[in-house]
Amino acid sequence: MNSVRAPSPSPQPTNAVPLARLFAYTQSVDLEPYLARTKRGVSTLALSLVWLALAWRGTGRPHQLGWLTEPLLAALLGVARLPTPQTLHRSLAYFTAHALRAAVETAYLAELPHRSGRIWAALDAHQLPYWGRGKRELLRKGWSGNHSRALRGYRLYLAVDTDTGQVITFVLLRGNARDHRLTAVLAARVRRLLGRRLAGVVADSGFTSHAAVEALLAARIPFILGFARSAHVRARLQTLTGQQRRWLQALGAIRLGGCPWDPRLQFLALRARTPTDGRGPWVYVTSIQGLGARRLAQFYRQRWRVEQAIDELVNGHDLDHLVTYRLHPNRVAVGFRLLARNLAIGLQIHEAQARPAVIREPVAFRALYVDGLGLFHRQHATLVVTPHVPTGPAVWALPWTRQRVRLVA
Repeated sequence: MNSVRAPSPSPQPTNAVPLARLFAYTQSVDLEPYLARTKRGVSTLALSLVWLALAWRGTGRPHQLGWLTEPLLAALLGVARLPTPQTLHRSLAYFTAHALRAAVETAYLAELPHRSGRIWAALDAHQLPYWGRGKRELLRKGWSGNHSRALRGYRLYLAVDTDTGQVITFVLLRGNARDHRLTAVLAARVRRLLGRRLAGVVADSGFTSHAAVEALLAARIPFILGFARSAHVRARLQTLTGQQRRWLQALGAIRLGGCPWDPRLQFLALRARTPTDGRGPWVYVTSIQGLGARRLAQFYRQRWRVEQAIDELVNGHDLDHLVTYRLHPNRVAVGFRLLARNLAIGLQIHEAQARPAVIREPVAFRALYVDGLGLFHRQHATLVVTPHVPTGPAVWALPWTRQRVRLVA
């Protein structure tokens, strides 16, 4: 009897063609030691990819898993169907906060060799708000700069690269944590990761205290920190001469002399950004000697990058969403959103083999690297993907699921 050739599988439509490239890059970074855990059913590596795909799609809510009802996503994960939202939520228990922090740091360090120069780190805190009325013993109040009032929730501390906006490291604590107690902890961790490439740290006055400054001086970490306008500082500002005031207006910054806390410290005054802002001049304390006031002001004003990163995380990765009342699951869920940001920026650096001239924000990144029409079908252990917009052929390996993706024109 003559054999009959089996019909070729019919291609399936998808709206996530670029996601294959993003998954391949994610699996090329050495994240498996931190995300792989022994469990039955769907592997923790596959669940990690689902959490990342949610973050790249702009949400951190497991119940919105329906946004990812893509046949290609299940095929990339090597499963017949996606896990349920309940399974995804329960999977947070399999990960540790330490492992997610290490994964975020590893994703940041992966592309560091492609960049030159020294790195400034900006420290900042963000209150993840809780809008309910109960759970007062778990969710404490802390100041929220975005809402200009104290809110219950958890407090996220970030150390951000001021050049690329990637997260170097992070800590999530109770909502009533004090910022100045984390200054030395974050700076020491950044120094441990970057070594001599760390140029210094910048932060606002909430991170300034006697203990924090002494710890930074002992660790020999250069810094520029905001300084509260105490009575001593106000008195010094009142004694500025007419010439000094003209320099401040013309140059934008002047030195105010030594700090009474330590002879190794200097005060720096920056004028307000607009002539109608009556709150200035702002005062800062620094351990950096030998540089002019304008140069120090340029270094400090890099701190806007951490504020921009927080804004992009809130609006592009749903940072403010709490998945539960408890601290540990939120540490893991927030860690996945920060990991998604680092991988998104890391892929852009990897493709350019340098710091790209333009780093796309989450929405623009999603349009180019996550969403895209096309067709796909399976050939044994290979997924053959045909994009709607023709591109060059490529082959990507997916070691976590023992598959390959072949992109055809």
